[in-house]
Amino acid sequence: MIVNCVVVTYNRIELLKENITALKQQTYPLHKIFIIDNCSTDNTPDYLAQLNDPQIQNIRMTKNIGGAGGFNEGIKQAVLSGCEYVWVMDDDTIPTPQALEELVKGFSISPQTGFVCSKVIWTDGSLHKMNKPGIVHPIQKITNPDNPSICGMSCTNCTFVSVMFDVKAIYQVGLPLKEFFIWHDDIEYTDRMIKAGYKGYYIEKSVVVHKTGKNYAPHIEDTPQKDLWKFYYQARNTTFMARKNKPNRLLFYLSILNKYRRYMRKIRKIKDKECRAFIKKEIKRGCQDGLKFNPKIEYIKPQ
Repeated sequence: MIVNCVVVTYNRIELLKENITALKQQTYPLHKIFIIDNCSTDNTPDYLAQLNDPQIQNIRMTKNIGGAGGFNEGIKQAVLSGCEYVWVMDDDTIPTPQALEELVKGFSISPQTGFVCSKVIWTDGSLHKMNKPGIVHPIQKITNPDNPSICGMSCTNCTFVSVMFDVKAIYQVGLPLKEFFIWHDDIEYTDRMIKAGYKGYYIEKSVVVHKTGKNYAPHIEDTPQKDLWKFYYQARNTTFMARKNKPNRLLFYLSILNKYRRYMRKIRKIKDKECRAFIKKEIKRGCQDGLKFNPKIEYIKPQ
């Protein structure tokens, strides 16, 4: 199996160095590593420019196009360069040595497998709240019929913090929606793959560390204040997704009103008045923009 890796980075040079070191230490060898530099303004460009490693392909964007844009570009380049599978992650993802090997094994569970994802932990060993996959309940633990030691749990979606895709599935369903900019591009993409008839599996033996500043989920009450701007994109992108998934317009509008009500209830608990006013404005703007937001799927043409 030929596996290319995609890493999206922005202004986190020390974490990027740690990430690259971990990728080079994988027990299953990678073919190429594509580093998508989202127009970093720290020393990342100089560091990547001086790397003399033919395995690493450095692609510097002319502006910050967000995680969604970075993954769109990275997956496209990884596929076009020639491979069978694409492994994707952020620059603050540190894979354990056997993380890739266990994902590769996971693809043998079913010929319909479109993606497999890792167990994502925080620095203290606890599960990372941001990266819990959509595991099917009741839990369906599926094993390789020829090797029961290889198993995975059926899931409907996952984040881009260590997930590997079959290139055939990428060609069929297209690329992640770059217009999402940040948040939920991964959920939309893996869900799109499931709806196309592919299977997704959570591989518990594949472990990566997500080295965020704190272990938090993308909820207003848990998110650091410096990251609250991202909730505009959460509100807009999830409104778009609901619009696509709910053909009944009345049910759709009722669901958006209910979502907005839940947002406002959480926002009222924020003590800082300026912060409360800012996030309220962003949520309202995101929900409104999501009513007309209409990104188009980009497909890769086979070479």
